[in-house]
Amino acid sequence: MSEHKRMAALFAALALGLTGCGTTSASTAIEAGEGPPAKVEAIAGKSMKSVKLTDLASKRIGIETVEIAAAPSGTTVPYSAVLYSADGKTWVYALTAELTFVREQVTVANVGGDKGSTAFLSAGPAAGTTVVKTGVIELYGAELGVGK
Repeated sequence: MSEHKRMAALFAALALGLTGCGTTSASTAIEAGEGPPAKVEAIAGKSMKSVKLTDLASKRIGIETVEIAAAPSGTTVPYSAVLYSADGKTWVYALTAELTFVREQVTVANVGGDKGSTAFLSAGPAAGTTVVKTGVIELYGAELGVGK
């Protein structure tokens, strides 16, 4: 599958994930006083933004996290934690506070493990940093304002 088709499919999944598949629409939730599913804020001195999810949004998306693991020549994360942006850069979403995530750039040195499930990183956040392994594309869409 081409990178463009993959990105389109992921953004479509994002739109479904943030709004949910139930009968309550995002606008109905806002009208009911529940507010938007994510609060996106600029970070001084950075081009990326922080994304704070509501508890309900986190559950709908199915956010799962994992700690970056130490490896002999760097660190590792599940390959599902890695996001490829349109410009070819690679990122992970680090947990910075409860239900708050910030995109951090990484350098993928190699992909391997069982069926290519592990990304070996040569640069990025330190081992022990908590990152998102499920729900990455939904966070990216929220950060970029997809679905507004």
